Amino acid sequence: MELEEMQQAWGKLSQQVEKQEILTNQLLDKTTRQSYHSRLNRIKYSELAGTLVCYAAAAYVSVHLAQLEGLWMQALAALTIVVLLVLPILSLASVRAVKGVNISVATYAETIQTFARQKIRFQQLQKMNVLLGLVLLVVALPVLAAIQGKDLGQIPYLWAVMVPVGMAVFLVFAFWVLRAYNKTLAEMEKALSDLND
Repeated sequence: MELEEMQQAWGKLSQQVEKQEILTNQLLDKTTRQSYHSRLNRIKYSELAGTLVCYAAAAYVSVHLAQLEGLWMQALAALTIVVLLVLPILSLASVRAVKGVNISVATYAETIQTFARQKIRFQQLQKMNVLLGLVLLVVALPVLAAIQGKDLGQIPYLWAVMVPVGMAVFLVFAFWVLRAYNKTLAEMEKALSDLND
């Protein structure tokens, strides 16, 4: 009789341990997903703020488009508007790529592979955004000056000092943002790799 009671007790204990292990794995999965998405939200909210700024700037240029004189200046204004509308699309597409990694459905190996692919895509789209930002800086300058009624030829040291310094500041800021994004992506990757431990 004692042997049967011990076997039953052992069976109950084994079931409880299995249930506890399942609950622990579910809790770990949930915690990892929350950590992953909270890190992704840091990038997403920054990109959403940038999107609002770009759309506001595009609206500003659009409202003042009629006051611009000359076909060349209107073409630059149209290009400025197009770049201001494309930048957020690329930014949000890069965030959506990383957001598309489904942690809970795929296996660990599939999740890591998908994340690696989407991380590369994210980085490529962000680099493209930096290049478009430089184009925007050069193209928007004459347009904004014309909207304000200024002539770029009258601004001393504009092309010799101000534009190169502006580009340098922009590039420093862009690479600082890219480095911060890469750090966040590394943290997200570490959170995913912790799933396997």
